[in-house]
Amino acid sequence: MKISVVVPTLNEEFHIEKTLQSVTGQEGDCELYVVDGGSTDNTVAIAKRYTTVINSERGRAIQMNAGANVCKGDILLFLHADTLLPDNGFRELRKRMRDETVAGGSFYIAFDADNFILRGVSFITRFNFRPFHFGDQGIFVRRNVFQKLRGYKEIPIMEDYDFYKRLGKQGKVILIRMPVISSARRFIKKGVIRQLLINKFVVLAYWAGVDVQTIKRFYDDMR
Repeated sequence: MKISVVVPTLNEEFHIEKTLQSVTGQEGDCELYVVDGGSTDNTVAIAKRYTTVINSERGRAIQMNAGANVCKGDILLFLHADTLLPDNGFRELRKRMRDETVAGGSFYIAFDADNFILRGVSFITRFNFRPFHFGDQGIFVRRNVFQKLRGYKEIPIMEDYDFYKRLGKQGKVILIRMPVISSARRFIKKGVIRQLLINKFVVLAYWAGVDVQTIKRFYDDMR
């Protein structure tokens, strides 16, 4: 099975190289696209050393859809620009996707900072409980299922949660119990507890039906 990896970027010069290296070091047939939303730093120059860069309108959902539109792989994997794939991640992904009843899924998450609260967050994501799974865990999906779902809703926030919810109606949604390693930079900058509270407030607001534009303004103000 060919795996297509889509990495949306915006000013990620300090993280993008290691992320791309974690992809290019995998085994088997794959293709890789970086979809840039208008970076003003060295993100694009760094990415071009490794792969094709697609220029897109800004917005993570918009960028991921733009990348998916050119992918030819059997499986699409959406990876954040500050997130590293585990060694042998592709091998395990192909193994699990041999089950044709599986529509997609994600990995669990670990962080690049030694913090007991973040270790607790990581532990929770080892359980396949969908409300705890988001785009920074590396969402993957069969390309035909992605097309059937018409991709990500091009909303300014919570596009990953919305997609994962819809994905569950197309077949089995699995959790690969190997960790992607995500940057803890926002937790370090804002404080771990404060950032967790912001994240949970955003999720609760979305569940409560608050307009996504309002949620996005709140999230941006808190960043």
